[in-house]
Amino acid sequence: MSERHTTRRDFLRTATAAGAAGLAWSGGMARARAAKNELVFVGFGGSYQEGQTKALFEPFEKETGIKIIQTTGVDIAKLRAQVQSKNVEWDLISIPDRLRYTAVKDGLLMPLDYKTINAKDILPALVTEYAVGCVTIPMLLTYSTKAYPAGKAPVTWMDYWDAKKFPGPRGMYNAPTYILEFALIADGVPKDKLYPLDVPRAFKSLDRIKRDVKVWWSQFPQPGVLLKSGEITMTPWTRSISFIQEGEPLGISYDGAALTYEAWVVTKNAPNAENAMKFINWALQPKPQADLTKYVAFGPTNVKATPFVDPKLRPLLSSDPENVKKGFLLSGDWWGPNLDKVNEKWNEWRLA
Repeated sequence: MSERHTTRRDFLRTATAAGAAGLAWSGGMARARAAKNELVFVGFGGSYQEGQTKALFEPFEKETGIKIIQTTGVDIAKLRAQVQSKNVEWDLISIPDRLRYTAVKDGLLMPLDYKTINAKDILPALVTEYAVGCVTIPMLLTYSTKAYPAGKAPVTWMDYWDAKKFPGPRGMYNAPTYILEFALIADGVPKDKLYPLDVPRAFKSLDRIKRDVKVWWSQFPQPGVLLKSGEITMTPWTRSISFIQEGEPLGISYDGAALTYEAWVVTKNAPNAENAMKFINWALQPKPQADLTKYVAFGPTNVKATPFVDPKLRPLLSSDPENVKKGFLLSGDWWGPNLDKVNEKWNEWRLA
C-alpha cells in the first residue's frame, strides 16, 4: 500500500458502501523502554481522550494485559524531535489527516503491519501504508436552539456570515484549517471547487465577519461551555453531536460541513511498536468502534460497525452517506504543505 490523495469522491463512495454494509491522562509522561506489556499513546485530551479510554484503552488492557500509558499534546515538532534524536517516547498516535501528510513526508512514522492489522472492513480510502482511519469527524455549524428556534436557525455558512439576519455573538476556531474553507463557501465558492484554496479571497471574506466573532477558541472542549453559558450563540465545532445526545439545546447543520478523519499511526522506531500494532488491530473491530460513539459521536470507519451503533445516533454521524453528500472532505494533501505559511498569515490577520 502507499500514501495516496483521498478525494471526496473516494470518501463518498466508501462512506455510501459503509452505510449499505453496516445496515444488511493523562497521567505524567512515562518513558517507554521496550516494555513487553505496555505502550505509550499521545492524544488530544478532553472528552475525546476520556471516551477513547473508556471504549478502547481500558477494554484492551483488560483483554490483553498490555498497559496503555497516556499523555496529551499531539505535535509534529515534538514528534520530529523524538525521531531525529532517536529518543522516541510515543508509540501510538491518533493523528489528524492534515498532520499525517507532514509526518509521512518527513519520515516520522513506520509502515503499518497489515499482517497483524486487519483492515479489510475499513473504508478503503482511509487505509494507507503509514496510517489507517480510526474515526471520521465533522466540523459543522453548531448553534443554540434557545437563541435560534425552529424555522429561524442558521443552516449555511452564508447564514453564519449574515449577522443582521441571524444576530448573536459568534464563536470561531482560532486556526485557519476548516475556517478558510467556510469563508470561501460563505463567499460563494462551491464546495467541490475549494482546492487549491484561494487564500486571499478567504481572508477578505473573513474580514466581513471578524467584528461579530466574540470568542476565538482554540481548545475543542471550549464551545460546549460557551454555548451553554450564552457567551456565544453559534460556532463551527466538532463535538456538538455528543452534547445533543446529552440533552443540550443545540442544533447542527451538515450543509457545507468539513469532513475529515483521524488515523492510527505508529512512530518510527517506537520502542513498543509491536504492541501498538496489536492495539490498532483490536481497536478497528466493529464493536470497539461503535462503543466509542457512546462517548464521542465521531463516525466509525469500519463498515460493519453500524449495527452496533445506537439507531438514533446513526443519522447524526459524519459516516452517514447523506451527511457526506452535504459536506466536503478536508484536504490533508493541500493543508500538509501549506499549513505553516497559512498559519503565519492567520496570526498576522488576527492581530491586525
